[in-house]
Amino acid sequence: MLTEDLNFFYRLNKELEQLHIKFKVLNLGAKIPHMTNSIILSTLKEIHNFYNVDGLKEKFLFYAKEGDFDEYIVKVLAIKRIGNKIYSELVFSIDPGTKHLGLVIFLDDYYLNSHTIFEKNKLIEKIRIYINALQENNPNQLKLVFKFGRGLIPIILKLIEQVFKNFDKNLLRVLLIDESKTSKLIIRDINKKKIPKDEAAALIISLRDGVEISYDNYKTILTQKKSEKLHDKSIGLNEQSNLKLVEVAESVLKGSLSLSKSMELIKIEKKFN
Repeated sequence: MLTEDLNFFYRLNKELEQLHIKFKVLNLGAKIPHMTNSIILSTLKEIHNFYNVDGLKEKFLFYAKEGDFDEYIVKVLAIKRIGNKIYSELVFSIDPGTKHLGLVIFLDDYYLNSHTIFEKNKLIEKIRIYINALQENNPNQLKLVFKFGRGLIPIILKLIEQVFKNFDKNLLRVLLIDESKTSKLIIRDINKKKIPKDEAAALIISLRDGVEISYDNYKTILTQKKSEKLHDKSIGLNEQSNLKLVEVAESVLKGSLSLSKSMELIKIEKKFN
């Protein structure tokens, strides 16, 4: 962090600590150290303070005062988790609880972040923050995948309607997932802290296969009486499989296991149990 803007400093400091992102405060005027795997966070209005900034341009992530601070934090988080590159795909896994929504986000096959959404009408707003942040300056159109746990039909209908309404239907993949046995598993993050149950449920949903739906058929599929088509044979329902599921989920949170690899491991575990 390299800035004299106290407002930016305190806001950024708070967000980085909440996200458990380690950082170092650099002194203005001092020589910028060579840091291969680090970026320098500062404000755009301070760009004139840095000598030879063009030679270090790829090392800086500037925040413009008129920009969205939440989107800036998403960019910081993406670089921290995935690296500074051109991104290609976002996966949003959603647990539709009766009171709250659990949301887990993956970027290019790796865990990015998770949230508990307390107001259902705020879901699209939260998702847009991630899309806007990671699409900016990206020459390629981000692929969007939504994985919905099949909860209460009226809730799911409204959520999926919002997704189809707000995003290009031709660029979307939307899947319905069997969400059985997702609410009772205890999953801990990299700091050994239990993650909120709605987020844990959304994480388990992300690890499962489902039925892909479209704008033309989602109402029919959602309102059908039989749900056998949504059953995912990779779901482990016995105690041993659930222990494996928790282990895989926690590895995903740590960033040591990709989403696609974790799904493969769960299927293999189920096959031999």
